[in-house]
Amino acid sequence: MLMQKKVFSVLSVRPLPMELGNHSVQCDISYNPDRDKLAKTWRQLEAQAQPSFFLSWLWIGSWLDSCVEDCYLVEACMGSEVVGLGILVAQKSKLPFDSRKSYYLHRTGDPERDKLCMEYNDFLLLPQYAEKVRTAMLSTVFLTLVGNGTLVVGASQAGLFDSALDLGAERRCVWDSVAYKLDLNSLRANQMSLDQCLSRSGRYQIKRSLKRYESLGEITIDTAASVEAALGMLAVAEPYHLERWGDQPGQSGFANPTFKHFHHCLIQRGTDSGEVVLHSIFAGDELIGVIYNFHYGNQVYFYLSALNYRLQDKHLKPGLTAHYLLINQALSQGMDSYDFMAGATRYKQTFANSESPVATYHYQLPHFALRVEGSLRNLKQRITNGNRPSPS
Repeated sequence: MLMQKKVFSVLSVRPLPMELGNHSVQCDISYNPDRDKLAKTWRQLEAQAQPSFFLSWLWIGSWLDSCVEDCYLVEACMGSEVVGLGILVAQKSKLPFDSRKSYYLHRTGDPERDKLCMEYNDFLLLPQYAEKVRTAMLSTVFLTLVGNGTLVVGASQAGLFDSALDLGAERRCVWDSVAYKLDLNSLRANQMSLDQCLSRSGRYQIKRSLKRYESLGEITIDTAASVEAALGMLAVAEPYHLERWGDQPGQSGFANPTFKHFHHCLIQRGTDSGEVVLHSIFAGDELIGVIYNFHYGNQVYFYLSALNYRLQDKHLKPGLTAHYLLINQALSQGMDSYDFMAGATRYKQTFANSESPVATYHYQLPHFALRVEGSLRNLKQRITNGNRPSPS
C-alpha cells in the first residue's frame, strides 16, 4: 500500500516556529501508510525513545492489525532523522447534517474497539526534543487535518498536550483519573521490603489472606512459558472476568470480540519475547486468579486480573494476595516499578508509593458553531443540575 498525502483547507491556527538548535522540524501527514515500512520506522524510533509499553510497536502494530482500516500517520523529522511519529483515526460525527470529524490519537473513536484501554498515550518522540516536536506535530495536525473538528488525546498524563492551547485551541476534559505506581527502586534505595512499605491494615489483610489460602495447599505461581500456555490462561480467565464484570456490551472486555481478537494477536506476538506475561496463581489446586501483565523497559504494567471470588470466605483477598506475590517477584527480578495504571481502587492505593493524574481531552479550534454547541451543552448541564433533588 502506497503512502498518500492529503492536505485540507482549515480554520486559522497560529503555527509556532520550531527550530531546534541548527535544525528545524518538518512534519508531514500521510494517509494509510505502508505498514511494513511503518513498522521498521516505528521500531527504530522506539529503540531510541524508550516509551511506555502502549507506544511499543508490539501494542501499536497489534492495534493496527486488529482494529484499524484507515488511518493517518503524522511524522516529524529533523533533516533525515525521524524524531516523532503518531497515528490518528478519523471518526465522522454521528449527528445529522454535521460534517465535522474527530481525530483520535492511537484510538479509533469506536467504544467497542477502544475497550482495549490505551494508557500513557502520546506521540512517539525522542525524549531530548519531546516538548517542541510534540508542539510541531500538533500544529501540523490542526493546520492540515483537524480544521473545525476535534482532536482527541488520552488517556494521557494530564496536560501533556496543552501546547495545543498555545496554538489557539480550546480544551475540554471528558475523563480523568489517577494512575498508581509502586517505585521498586525507591524500596531498594531505602532498604525496605514490600511489607515495610505497607500500612498496618494492608499488611494484616494480606497476611491473613495468605494464611487462609495456605490452608488449601501450597501457594504457587505458574507463569506461561509459551504462546499456547498464555492463550490457555486467557481462556481460563474469561469466565471469571465475565462473572465479575458482566457479559453485556460495555462491561467485561471478554464480551467484546474485538478485545479478544486483539489480545490473541498481542499474546501470539509478545509472549516469546517476555513482554506479554500471564500468571496463574494457585492455592493447592484452587485458582486464586489469573494476572495479565506487560514487562517492558524493565517495568511491570498490570493490565488485567480475573480473580476467583467463588470461595465463601470474606477474609480471602485474591487481588491483594496475587499482587503481593507478583510485586515480590518483580523485586527479586530487579524490575524498576510495578505500574497499576489508571483507576482509583483500594488495592492500588494499598501498594502504590506514587500517583499521577491522567485524562482524556478534546481539543478544538475556536469557531462560532463550536461556541454555540458549548453554550447549549452548558445550558443543558445547568438545567439538569437544577432538576436534581436537594440533598436531604
